[in-house]
Amino acid sequence: MDGMTARIVGATPSELLVITYELTIDSIENAVKALKENNDSQFRRYINKSQNLTRELINTLNLSYEISLDLMRLYLFVNKSIITGLMKKSEQSLNDAKKVLSILLDGFSTVSNEHKKEQKPIVDNAQRLVAGFTYGKGMLNETVMNNGVNRGFRA
Repeated sequence: MDGMTARIVGATPSELLVITYELTIDSIENAVKALKENNDSQFRRYINKSQNLTRELINTLNLSYEISLDLMRLYLFVNKSIITGLMKKSEQSLNDAKKVLSILLDGFSTVSNEHKKEQKPIVDNAQRLVAGFTYGKGMLNETVMNNGVNRGFRA
């Protein structure tokens, strides 16, 4: 199980939101890098990924809360900035989207850390990474206990 997989499997709902922000920001940064390198296929790939992640943020809002409407406006701004970045090849538009997401990431990271003990991981009964990795000469070893037994969601 790689590091990101282990992080996602053990994540609480608020930690998944933080991970989504981090992935979106990372995709925008990669799009800016590809833009600077004139790599159009990579640029479009990362723009598409950024839009998909932003769409996921929008789709997971619970609009029965007033704050969700404010978040919707921010996410729509982020999406518009990403589209402008794509259409005009504008690094500034992409940086505007990244700036908004970075502010939200900072706030939600703080809240997530404060409420970590109150929430349970989304994936129940998943394989847990306990001791970490060991290494030998020229290779990295991972030991998995009870591999395949009761992993993932309970039906």
